Amino acid sequence: MVANPIPVIKVSGTHRQVGRQIGEQMGPALRRVLSRLRESLLPGVAWRDVLHKGQVYLAHSRAVYPQYIEELESIAEGADLPFDDLFLGMCEELWEATAWCGGGAGRSKGCTDFAARGRATVDGATLLAHTNDLESEAEEDLVILRVQAEDEPEFLAVSVGGLGLSVGFNAAGVSATGNAVSPNDVRPGVPRLLGVRAVVAARRLGEAMDVCLLPQRASSYNTIIADTHGEIYSMEGSATDCEPIYIEGDILAHANHYASLPMRRFEADRNDIGGSVIRHNRAMRLMRENYGRLSPALFQELLADHANYPSSICKHAGEAVTVFSIVIDLGALRAWIGRGRPCEAIFVEHTLEPWTPPDDWPQRRNAMNPQIYPEEQ
Repeated sequence: MVANPIPVIKVSGTHRQVGRQIGEQMGPALRRVLSRLRESLLPGVAWRDVLHKGQVYLAHSRAVYPQYIEELESIAEGADLPFDDLFLGMCEELWEATAWCGGGAGRSKGCTDFAARGRATVDGATLLAHTNDLESEAEEDLVILRVQAEDEPEFLAVSVGGLGLSVGFNAAGVSATGNAVSPNDVRPGVPRLLGVRAVVAARRLGEAMDVCLLPQRASSYNTIIADTHGEIYSMEGSATDCEPIYIEGDILAHANHYASLPMRRFEADRNDIGGSVIRHNRAMRLMRENYGRLSPALFQELLADHANYPSSICKHAGEAVTVFSIVIDLGALRAWIGRGRPCEAIFVEHTLEPWTPPDDWPQRRNAMNPQIYPEEQ
C-alpha cells in the first residue's frame, strides 16, 4: 500500500494573494514541471516558437478570465519564475501536433471516469470516481489545493505542481472530473486547463456548463460536471463543438475517445482509441453489475480493476500510469484521494464546509465576466 498521502496546501485571499501563496510553496515542483515541458517539445518546435504562440493564448485568456491570469501571474512571482514560461504550463494544446499542423494525434494518455446517482448508489448519493493517468514523473509533484479565492466557493482540487487542476469540487456542490480527448480542431484561444479553474469556481451547474461551452476555447476536455441535485453531464467537447451527454439509467462512464456520434468527426486518430474503448465499456459493466450497491468504498475497489492489464482502469504501464485517483460524494462535500495506482493506494478523506453566497454574488460575477454570464444581466 502507498502510505505517503498527497500533501495539502490551504490558501485564501484575493486571486493575487492566493497565487502568491501557491507559488511560494510550490516553486521547486513548478521548476520540475517546466523542465519536463522543455524536454517534451514536438519535433521541429522550439521553446521560442511555443512562447510566441502562447502569447495568443494569453491574450484570449486575459480577455475572458483576467482574475485567473492575475492568479497565475502571482504564482510565477511567488515561485520566482518567468510568467510567460509558467503560462505555457497551462497550454497543453501547444504540445499537440494539431495545434501546429492540423494533423496527427493528440496526447490523450488515459483517465477513466465513473458517475452514479439515485437508484444506482446504495443510499441515493451522487458519486463521481476518477483515475488520473499521466507520465510517472508527475506523481512526485502532486498537490491537493484547498483554495478560497475572494467570494468564490472554496474548492478542493488535485494539481501537478500547483499550476493546472486535474479534478475537483467546490463548497457550492459543483464538481469537475473528466478525461483528455484528442480533438482535430485545436486553435488559439483559452486553454482547456484554464477552463477547469473556472468550472471549480461555479456556484451552480449552469455556470459550469457555460464554461465548457465557452466560444473562445482553444480545445476541450470531456468534462464531467455534476451538482448536489444529482444532475450529471459529460461535456464531450472540442474547440468548435460540444455534445452535452446527460446521465442515463443513473450511471455514466467515459474514457479518452469521443463516444457520441456527433463528436466522432473530431477524433484526431480513430485507429488509436482501442484502450479507451475497453476502459469505457469495462467501467459501465462494473457499475451495471453493482447497480444499487455503489458506494465510495466500492468505487475505490472498482478503480483498482485490472481487466486488460497493464492498460487497465488501474493503469500500470505505457506512456502514462495512474498517478492518483479520487472518489467524490458530492452531497456530503467529501472526497477520498489516493496517490499512485488505486490497487496500492491508501485513500485519504477530505471534506469542505457548505458555501453560502453573498447577497450581491450575481452582480459581482457579471462585473467580472459579462461575456460568460449574460443571462443574469
